[in-house]
Amino acid sequence: MQKTRILFCSDVHLCHANWYGRTSAERMGNMIKDLNEFYDKKPYEQIVFLGDYSLDHWVCGEGGTWLNQRLSNTDNFIKQFAKDLKAPYHMCPGNHEQYGHEDWERIVGTKRDDAFTVGGYLIVTCDNFSGDLDPKQHSDGVYAATKLDFIKAKMEEFPGLPVILCGHYFDWNKEPAAFFDFLKNEKRITALFCGHDHRTEITDLGEKADHVCIYHDGHYSYSGDGKTPYDIMWGFTEVMLTEEGIDVKYVEPTNTVNFKGNVIEHQYREQNHAFFRRRDI
Repeated sequence: MQKTRILFCSDVHLCHANWYGRTSAERMGNMIKDLNEFYDKKPYEQIVFLGDYSLDHWVCGEGGTWLNQRLSNTDNFIKQFAKDLKAPYHMCPGNHEQYGHEDWERIVGTKRDDAFTVGGYLIVTCDNFSGDLDPKQHSDGVYAATKLDFIKAKMEEFPGLPVILCGHYFDWNKEPAAFFDFLKNEKRITALFCGHDHRTEITDLGEKADHVCIYHDGHYSYSGDGKTPYDIMWGFTEVMLTEEGIDVKYVEPTNTVNFKGNVIEHQYREQNHAFFRRRDI
């Protein structure tokens, strides 16, 4: 197995809101520039976007654009920005993209639950906010337990490959015991990746899951849970797929932003470096 580099990117939120002194469109253009410049320096095979391209089904304030205006910023993200990426990409739904299966496939071109292979690994993208699709009211999404039958079927389709599970979020407090049993017993599962909380950290799921870890994928909008751009700046997760496991780090490109009236000259930074060894060898 050759070493293969892929990226995970999450919570870009193309919407009405401005963060860090940039309009949403400016921020998206900046993100595409950052991703393409990183590609020029260190080519990668794939970008996996982990949801929240929008606030299309937002519950707060004036609500989401999809019910109000039939405006899909998920569609705009693809047609106005993602089209300029230098690497192929795959999109997983977030809690702000509560499109039913027909609309999601029309806009994005894939299933809400999906899978693909890259670099000798099977990547399964899990739709964990499918509890109430096509809601009639503005919604922040209804969590649904990880679809283990779908994952098992894909693993049977691609036998022998190590597996990465990713989704917008894995809420371990809402997952049944079968989820933890599956992670513990299925040694092909190397790690999980998620977004949603706009943080970069590692959650060890403990002994009941054989200490499989969830890597939180940061953001390209605003830092979550009381954090600031000093703590977690716009960025993406770089993953090197190897024979032994996956080498992971959160990459923050050089950017100038405005936070609460202060100009921040943020220099290139890497943080949250980890290596997740394959459990099946």
